[in-house]
Amino acid sequence: MKKKSIIILSSVVAICGLGWVSSHVIDWPVDLSDASGDIAKAAKFSRKQVSEKLTNMEELLQTDSAFRDDIVVAQVVMQTRALQFGTLVDMSNEVAGNIPAFAEVLKEMNASREMVDNVAISLAESAEKLNAALGGEECPDLAQSTINASLAYTTLQKQNNLATRFIETTDKYLETAQGDDKLKLVRDQWLEYQQMTAALDGDNTSAEALAKKGNLLSGEKALAAVANFDIAERLVVLQSCELAQAMKLPNQIGSVIRPRVLDNEISKLYNAQQEVLAHRKIDPHNAQKEVLAHRKIDPHNAQKDILAHRKIDSYNALMIGNVISQTAAASNSVKLNKKGPKIDP
Repeated sequence: MKKKSIIILSSVVAICGLGWVSSHVIDWPVDLSDASGDIAKAAKFSRKQVSEKLTNMEELLQTDSAFRDDIVVAQVVMQTRALQFGTLVDMSNEVAGNIPAFAEVLKEMNASREMVDNVAISLAESAEKLNAALGGEECPDLAQSTINASLAYTTLQKQNNLATRFIETTDKYLETAQGDDKLKLVRDQWLEYQQMTAALDGDNTSAEALAKKGNLLSGEKALAAVANFDIAERLVVLQSCELAQAMKLPNQIGSVIRPRVLDNEISKLYNAQQEVLAHRKIDPHNAQKEVLAHRKIDPHNAQKDILAHRKIDSYNALMIGNVISQTAAASNSVKLNKKGPKIDP
């Protein structure tokens, strides 16, 4: 029961962070149609430009729509992927915890679990400040929290080799064992996580290698397998699929379910999750305070609104990755008032 409540709190948190961001910006027109797939455009966010913009971030969020879009979209991607990583670690334990072949990779995944939660906390705090600034409130440490979040996310990305190892371990295990669809689903979710990693990094070699590995389950079987997990895990998996679907990246489940239907399913799961939270006496409107006290993250299913209004599918994935990496790199140039949060457990 304790583990399940942790999973629920974890999923509840990142969704809320996305809600904070979107609640004030949904009505603002955003045109990302000029951000084509031209890789050269990814260079527009030079470290110098980012440093200069971050020092004047509050004003630019109100006056520079391109900058605002870059920051908001990057926040959505980072927060969704951080929650996805942590949830897949939990799901990996659930499906392979009793299989000796997975003992080593699961041990390392579990050793990183607290760090993953700390990253999610940093992203939730950043989302709260960004949302406040978009609403016109003064946030003197906005640039700092944005950089801290990007640095935290970058730290998390150093653990991505664990995803690759789980995929390889599963493929080797299935050479001599049957394996159920739940195990295959988690393996495929890690594969798609890494496919988005490759897209954000502009790593065509890795993208091609992952494509050759391919998914083990069809879209229909993957969708059926998701139903065998708890609400919190299903919610995160489907939200991650929604993001990949919007960005037109490899996504087996998204290939068999229309965006509007997927959005409706996510809303149902979110409402069901709210019922669970209500019985746990957690106020969803003040969830960050409650969740941070437990060192976890928080909800509000507004990711769908951000995706629907921001046309992320026309926004080059490499551009998003570049915005994130350059924001983190700007930490050397932007004068911070205090140290960022401790990420290591």
